[in-house]
Amino acid sequence: MKKGLLGTTALVGASVILAAAAQAAEAPTWKLSGNANFQLYWVDQDNTSGYIKTTVFEASVPVDSTSGPKGTYTGQDHDWYFGVDEAELQLNVSGAADNGLNYGFKIEINANTTDGTVADEARLQLSGGWGTLQMGDEDGAEDIMNYGGENLMGATGGFDGDQDDYKFRAVGIAFTKVDTVTPSDFAYFAAVARGASGTKADLLGAPSYPTIAGDTGDATKVSYFSPRFSGFQVGASITPTPNTGDNFKEDGEWENHIGVGANYDNSFGDLRVRASLVYSAASWTDQVDLSPKGDIEDISAWSVGGIVNYGPFSLGANYTDNGDSGRVLLNFDADDINVTIDSGESSYWDVAAGYEAGPMYFSAGYFLGTREFRQFDATYQHIALTADYTVAPGLGVYAEVNLIEDDFEFKSFDTTSFVLGANISF
Repeated sequence: MKKGLLGTTALVGASVILAAAAQAAEAPTWKLSGNANFQLYWVDQDNTSGYIKTTVFEASVPVDSTSGPKGTYTGQDHDWYFGVDEAELQLNVSGAADNGLNYGFKIEINANTTDGTVADEARLQLSGGWGTLQMGDEDGAEDIMNYGGENLMGATGGFDGDQDDYKFRAVGIAFTKVDTVTPSDFAYFAAVARGASGTKADLLGAPSYPTIAGDTGDATKVSYFSPRFSGFQVGASITPTPNTGDNFKEDGEWENHIGVGANYDNSFGDLRVRASLVYSAASWTDQVDLSPKGDIEDISAWSVGGIVNYGPFSLGANYTDNGDSGRVLLNFDADDINVTIDSGESSYWDVAAGYEAGPMYFSAGYFLGTREFRQFDATYQHIALTADYTVAPGLGVYAEVNLIEDDFEFKSFDTTSFVLGANISF
């Protein structure tokens, strides 16, 4: 009830602000920007096949769906590839009223040939001395207000980069004969990987990205961010469902997400200090009801991070505790034996350092994700080294090396990749 009231209050507040606005001092102006890249990949990994599918909460929460197929089974035999990872345009419109109200909107247009939607983000924004109000398809406070080593990684993003484009996750548990369990009863996990064609697999894995459990991405929401006082700022977002745009006829897997955060950003001469604390919470809907064979925990996760810059040097770190968020407990019969699955708690931490020298930027980072499972922990380790060079305004080239170890129970899968790319932006 309180979450619903929060959303209603935000809309009423926005209406009051608009009603108080006088005629615009001048017509709104617009700016178009964009970027596109081209990348060469060399990949060497132990696991070269698996199922391609989309996760609900990225890598931090395991459940994808409790209905439908696991996805498309595929394999990767080639060692090197060409790829266009990103191509997009962004339209920003802004105006100002006589009473000091600033207003505008942003539309991020996907231009890559593999993008499934035309627009990625579309939101309105109102701001003034009272703070900033965003309404639409945009990242939430749980993401925008958070700091960590991922903010310092260059090239494709290091451990927060493009590895999902080529990496297959560690192999977990697979039951080749499941007579009593149908796809609608079964929970598939983010670590879905290699298995014989047609098998049903219940696979678990550690978080592989610095993404807090319940991160709402660009789902339609209302967010408020306060002005910054002496370096401090607070923010909050309410996201009713995972839907975007006007696609809300059917509810999704979760509902009533709340993202809140507080951060600090201040400079003292050549020293800049940033710190953050964010919280993410949501409830699962009947679409992921696993009864009578199991249950799933609601989302409740927190994250703390910080960055220190001194001259050309930067150091950042983050720790995120997802707790029981998305924890699945299943009990069923498979291959004539009784099986109990408990996905356990998950967390991750990362650290990164950066150095800027004229047109050059270098970074190095480490990420470790852990998920408790039985007497063994599933772990995901990622070491990344990056180098960027600005050739001319709007033109950059970069290189990246990734060393990844993805462990599940008695199995360990290593991945080594090298990425060389160029990016043009305006």
